Amino acid sequence: MGKASSPFITSAGRDHVILSKQFAVVITVVVLCATAIFVRIEQGAVRQSIRNSEHVRETNAELKKKNEDLKEIQKQLQADENELTKMYEKWLDDDGKKMAVTKQAIKELKEKISKVREGQVKHMDILDEKQDVLDTKEDVLQDLHVQLRKKNTMMKQMKMQIKKLNGTLPEQIEKQPDDDDWAW
Repeated sequence: MGKASSPFITSAGRDHVILSKQFAVVITVVVLCATAIFVRIEQGAVRQSIRNSEHVRETNAELKKKNEDLKEIQKQLQADENELTKMYEKWLDDDGKKMAVTKQAIKELKEKISKVREGQVKHMDILDEKQDVLDTKEDVLQDLHVQLRKKNTMMKQMKMQIKKLNGTLPEQIEKQPDDDDWAW
């Protein structure tokens, strides 16, 4: 007759249980597979977080550049307004001697100055909105950094746990450094 296979778990008295080698191998394989799958998923999540943080940084750099451009435009508009005002005052002084300034001319000047000021207010509002967006994105970047550090710490702990269990790590995980510098 054929050899009867032994059970995976055998009772040895009331308080003791004997596990077969086959059962121990099955449990070890399942734990290793689950660990490998978990590590791969986490590595993908870390890579995605890095890509997201790089995208946020690029967008923030573009927004900062646009904000600087808008501030330069605002300065130029202010300088243009001052120059126009001085030119107009000079023109009024020159022509004021020859002719009387009418209320209509003063009204037009005030309207032009008002339009320039409205333009400045609009540009300031845009600058404030851009700054708010930039601040929000910087907060998101900081949150991503914290998440990345937490995942790195968890991976280090898993690495130590695997080493404690069987002492060997998959080659890809073995190559990964234990410091936090690689996350950035």
